Amino acid sequence: MKKKVTISQVAEQAGVSKTTISRFLNGQYGNMSQETKERIASVIATLNYRPNRQAQALKSKRSYLIGVVVADISNMYSSLLLKGIGTILEKNQYQMIIMDAANSVKQEHELLEKLIDQGVEAIILQPSSRNAENYQFIQEYHIPLLLVDRQTEPAIWPLVTTNNEETVKEILEKALQKNYHDVVVVSEPLQDVMTREIRYQTVKQMTEKMGKAHQLLEVEQTTNMKAKVLELVADTNYHLLFASNGRVLMELLTILIEEKINIPEQIGVTGFDDWNLTALVGPGITSIEQQSQQIGEVAAEEIIHFLTLGNELPAEVIVPSKVQWRYSV
Repeated sequence: MKKKVTISQVAEQAGVSKTTISRFLNGQYGNMSQETKERIASVIATLNYRPNRQAQALKSKRSYLIGVVVADISNMYSSLLLKGIGTILEKNQYQMIIMDAANSVKQEHELLEKLIDQGVEAIILQPSSRNAENYQFIQEYHIPLLLVDRQTEPAIWPLVTTNNEETVKEILEKALQKNYHDVVVVSEPLQDVMTREIRYQTVKQMTEKMGKAHQLLEVEQTTNMKAKVLELVADTNYHLLFASNGRVLMELLTILIEEKINIPEQIGVTGFDDWNLTALVGPGITSIEQQSQQIGEVAAEEIIHFLTLGNELPAEVIVPSKVQWRYSV
């Protein structure tokens, strides 16, 4: 069996002290010269040295663990978000513990308690509830909490999100210049998530401003979305469907394609998200592309800066979305 390389061997070959190696591994460079950093990195690579994180944690009383809880890991948004977070944490020698709340507030609470028990240094959370009381218990443990995508009521914790109102307004200002009778917002229940409420209220505001009507279709597991869509298509009025998130948009597009409904001749469709898939559907779907991976990167960077530099977590960071203009409205 190959003998494990020790920190003493790395220090000896690099011509520095073990303390210097430890500082290098923890990203605490101080006055360390670029030449020294490069030499240490070269020796570590040559010897294939792998630091014992458990030993480091015991010695420094730090875990180098960041807990990340997403509302639904099967969602494309969550996958890209996790990729962004993981990329930054890995570069900074932190490890990520990923938890999936499966859109359950009860399960989410249990997972947060498990993360606290495992000694995480911070938590990045995509909350399943808009009720701030569900997360108050975390404050008792003095663990920094950073929200992504969704805010709570009241807004207590720092947040990294996108410019929801601005992008919804941008799409509707142009789309509603056409002869749509109304905008039908298709969304999962608004009461669960603040972001859905913001998007719906923005549509409501814009339609009222431009003299158009609006409807809200809240979909749950028991909702027959196909029947609702076919009713709208059969109506003499010309409707614009607005999907509040990527999952809903994909369901709508599946129905429209299966039923051979022409977009936008029979009905218009737009909404969140993009992920480059909507360019391939029908005439190309105009949609709002959230920078999910970048949101994750920014969230991880803010946590790292807080833990290593003592920087305060900002109240809110906006990562702008992009409107992808195509031919569905």
